[in-house]
Amino acid sequence: MASTAEGHQLNRCNNSSQESSMTLEQIFYLSQSIASVAVVGSLIYLGLQVRSAERSQRAIMQQGRADRASNGALTIANPELARVFQKGVAGDPTLTREEFAQWMMMCRAMFLSGEDSFLQYKAGQLDRSAFDSYVAGVRFYMSSAGMRAAWKLSAGQFGREFRAFVNSILSQIPQRKARTLIPSGRDT
Repeated sequence: MASTAEGHQLNRCNNSSQESSMTLEQIFYLSQSIASVAVVGSLIYLGLQVRSAERSQRAIMQQGRADRASNGALTIANPELARVFQKGVAGDPTLTREEFAQWMMMCRAMFLSGEDSFLQYKAGQLDRSAFDSYVAGVRFYMSSAGMRAAWKLSAGQFGREFRAFVNSILSQIPQRKARTLIPSGRDT
């Protein structure tokens, strides 16, 4: 009887170890499945973070663009520079040497800002609506005689692609006749 009891004991041990190995295998597959789900979850989270960072980067770029344009406009709002700007846009031949230098520096600042917007758009950092807004401004200002002349004098200072872009716009829009934005008879 003792040998029969020992045989049952051995069979239980063998069955127990077979059950343990099945359980370990199942645990292994379960842990792999959980790890796979965790990796997928991490990738989704990473994707959301990248998307959020991209939106934030675009917002920062747009804010910088708006600040640059606002500061430029406020600078030109200075009465002395506003007068020079009006004369320059009109292509007024009575610009003094000093006024001409001021005009060219204002244009250089605008062209640099424009090239930056163009390059940001090409790099995917500026969205289409912001770029379209920039292009509308280019089309408006580049239709003036003075702005066209300033571009012709300084185009060589800018990248080949930007020059081609501006020259393409120039070929599409007519030059408007010189006019002032200030109604006749009003100096202030």
